Amino acid sequence: MRADEARTRELLRAHDDPDHLEFPAGFDHGQTAVRFTQLEAQLRAAFGTVASWDGQDCSFHGGIEVPAVATTGGLKLRVMVSNFGDLTAVSSEEGLYCDDVELAELLHPADAARIYGVLDDLGYVTLRLDPLDEMYDGVCAHLRTQGEKWWTRYFDYL
Repeated sequence: MRADEARTRELLRAHDDPDHLEFPAGFDHGQTAVRFTQLEAQLRAAFGTVASWDGQDCSFHGGIEVPAVATTGGLKLRVMVSNFGDLTAVSSEEGLYCDDVELAELLHPADAARIYGVLDDLGYVTLRLDPLDEMYDGVCAHLRTQGEKWWTRYFDYL
């Protein structure tokens, strides 16, 4: 499911926990790893090739990159999977720091259908980029005082 901006902001706040920065209480690493492996396999089937990496000392489980040569639009794609609430973010090397409108303009419709289709099939929630680029103003004092963005809270090293 692709969340709109309001739902993205709601989810960011709902999963925010000052006592658990890297993963939530009761986090099942094994189940998350199995699902991540399924995501990687399905994206590989959809695009032909992908590269992945695991997160450590961070708020995300891992990332998967689809090289530009494997996409219809020639745009490198990146999927980040958070340790929190089945949250994902889709970006690109070119669009990593752009807003949602710019990413939509860069992303070929066939590539969008493949990447979002796989995420939807596996039950992930894809967040909008604009709210993730806003300054973190949640419940964790450490992240607020460090001047972090919401992206860091769920998709970066802490």
